Amino acid sequence: MNNNGLDAIFEQINNLQVDGLPTDESKQESNESNLQELLRNISSEIQRVLDENGFTQEDLCQITNMSQSNISKIQNGKVIPRIDTLQKIADATNMRLVISFENMEGNE
Repeated sequence: MNNNGLDAIFEQINNLQVDGLPTDESKQESNESNLQELLRNISSEIQRVLDENGFTQEDLCQITNMSQSNISKIQNGKVIPRIDTLQKIADATNMRLVISFENMEGNE
């Protein structure tokens, strides 16, 4: 067998998809979906904290020294907040910031 034949075989092997295994494209879509869900959860949590304290975005701006634009972008999922930003919000609202990792496969 010549080199062209071997190259063709290796190319076919490299292009094989194993059923049930995610492709790079599906992994990227899953990661983006997970990120969007995380941003929605952060937004919901910030809104819950504001509601529990009777605060508006403007109130939060004053007690955190953050811009209203930045808080709005976080709440609208336009930016990914840094952990120290979330801690600043938690401190300002007398809350404890909790970050955890959970098993994606269920309750195993």
